[in-house]
Amino acid sequence: MGLATILLLAAHGAAVAALDLEPASAWEPVENACTPLGIRADVTYDDAVQAVIEDVVGRIGGLDILANKAGVGAQGTVEINPYDEWHRVFDVNVVGIVRVTPRRPAHLRRSDRAAMVNTCSLLATVGLPERVP
Repeated sequence: MGLATILLLAAHGAAVAALDLEPASAWEPVENACTPLGIRADVTYDDAVQAVIEDVVGRIGGLDILANKAGVGAQGTVEINPYDEWHRVFDVNVVGIVRVTPRRPAHLRRSDRAAMVNTCSLLATVGLPERVP
């Protein structure tokens, strides 16, 4: 979902900065598209996320769209998943959005086409065996 969003926005001329644990070093060329800027970032580290976002806003000149796409999964039952695994999933999938979002509305308010999009996995609405966390 994240890559599709990046490519779609770039194809429509948006200056895109993609924060990821492993950003693409080379994007598929899209005719008449801007080249996305891949930046290494981990949504589990608040100070680092804030610094990266401020850097990106300065480099691309603002913020029009914030799309939270980070997410991880885990397998197993309640009995076999250690607390660390529950914390990892919650830290990325829930708190990660909180780390990226609260300080960004000021940047978005300066845009006349601002949008914030938060996505989640289908597993947020449908239970599957062995996918409890």
